[in-house]
Amino acid sequence: MKILVGVCGSVSAYKSIEFVRGLVKKGHEVKVILTSGATKFVHADLYTYLGAAQVYSAQSDFSGSVETKSVLHIELAKWADSLHIYPASANTTANLAMGKADDLLTSIFLAGWDKFQTIIYPAMNTSMWTNPITQENIDLLERLNKQSNIFIYPPASGELACGDVGAGKIPAVEEVLANFDAINPSINESSKRVVITAGATVAPIDPVRFVTNPSSGKTGYEIAKESLRLGYQTTILLGQNSCPEFQFLKSLPGVKIISVRTTDEMYEAVLALENQFDTYISTAAISDLKFKTAEGKLKKEALSSSLEFEKAQDVLAHVVANKLENQIIVGFAAETDLSKEVLESKYNRKPTKLLIGTHVDSGLCKSSRKGFGNNEAYYTILNDGVIAFTGELSKIELAKEIFKRIKA
Repeated sequence: MKILVGVCGSVSAYKSIEFVRGLVKKGHEVKVILTSGATKFVHADLYTYLGAAQVYSAQSDFSGSVETKSVLHIELAKWADSLHIYPASANTTANLAMGKADDLLTSIFLAGWDKFQTIIYPAMNTSMWTNPITQENIDLLERLNKQSNIFIYPPASGELACGDVGAGKIPAVEEVLANFDAINPSINESSKRVVITAGATVAPIDPVRFVTNPSSGKTGYEIAKESLRLGYQTTILLGQNSCPEFQFLKSLPGVKIISVRTTDEMYEAVLALENQFDTYISTAAISDLKFKTAEGKLKKEALSSSLEFEKAQDVLAHVVANKLENQIIVGFAAETDLSKEVLESKYNRKPTKLLIGTHVDSGLCKSSRKGFGNNEAYYTILNDGVIAFTGELSKIELAKEIFKRIKA
């Protein structure tokens, strides 16, 4: 991807160096535009040393020769796939909202409004951020976003450079890079809806103890990012002990995260959404056991050799049984045995468009950990009940494979 990074005059400008480095490491071609204020905090050569293809100053528009008939801000507006203003100062944000074109960065923004997506990362003191004038400028940018290609990334809260505590911190580089491909300003209320279950549920035994599994939710996280990248409204029903990266998604357009703990809570959350989605992807490791929960902690002396339990609600079975004709269901089967017989039996009980058999092992029973918490796993994919793929994939690759198959 061809990316322009605009850097404004802000104490947090130094973070743009790591941001550019991260984009280059991801394989993107990056060009940097420094405002006059940015040069008070960072040096152009730093970006070049870290892989930026080109670094421009505020007035680089006027440094070319007349003979070339080159108009730099037009060339860059046509070249870029996206513009990321990281950080965006209060001054530049105001200039963008007013349509000013008094430097290279604002000129590119004006020239490229219908050509690329723009992500603006405000960074300023809390009083400046909450000032009604700044908020009016933000509102104006959002209201004038006719192409649905501008997103104002909400600033974080915390201790600021001046020592104040509040909103106005630039989002962490780690968060922005993790979310990078999932930022899609075009998502709106008319976009198709995807519901994804992720993580693990817990089965309480008493107020202290519970039974669960090692699911990290990483598969659901990668599927959620791919869903957003493709422009779907994405609701995540998120179980316990899930990877922290889910919190990075909360700021993005089109995302809703609903936290659940038990299988019953997951079931109730799904019931509330069952007629409101186009695609349902069941990645969560939902407990199939339900214990008769004690009111107080079970004392060691009172424990017997077995615990009384019953089957928990089968959430996926309910979704399959009650699906509408136009809804697509993707099921997951976490198994130590991925034989054809095991997967076909599961498919016959819960026929889904795709059934993703995943080879898993907690690693706690004299064997190595597989699937859970890893970035890759061994999969067998059934498409309408027929084995369509067997092999190892990264969870990023799996996410793309799923959407490729359900869109076909």
